Amino acid sequence: MHEMVIPEERRKHPRAKAKWSVTLETSQGVIITETHDISLAGAFIRCLDPLMPDEAFKMVINIPRSERRLLVDSEVVWVNVHGPDHSLTPRGMGVQFTQLAGSDRQFLNRMILNNI
Repeated sequence: MHEMVIPEERRKHPRAKAKWSVTLETSQGVIITETHDISLAGAFIRCLDPLMPDEAFKMVINIPRSERRLLVDSEVVWVNVHGPDHSLTPRGMGVQFTQLAGSDRQFLNRMILNNI
């Protein structure tokens, strides 16, 4: 009998499965989509036609049950454009946050912890 080995979690920040509406302001125009999950360091953004790795953009995160919107400078780290688009392997892109104001960071942390 084989034991299942669970890989060690290497992320520094807790990640919440959260489908939050986001607006991406890119060099190609505006994309309205949603997160698949999110942490203080970044998010996975669902989209059928993701941006290119290393592409910088501005993102507005609409926090559910809140009037607050967060403006976050972001950058694409990796993309998934292959295979079917479903909950196990959604198409989209992993992004890192490059600029997030201190008060927005504290608010985002509270919202993530409420969704974990």
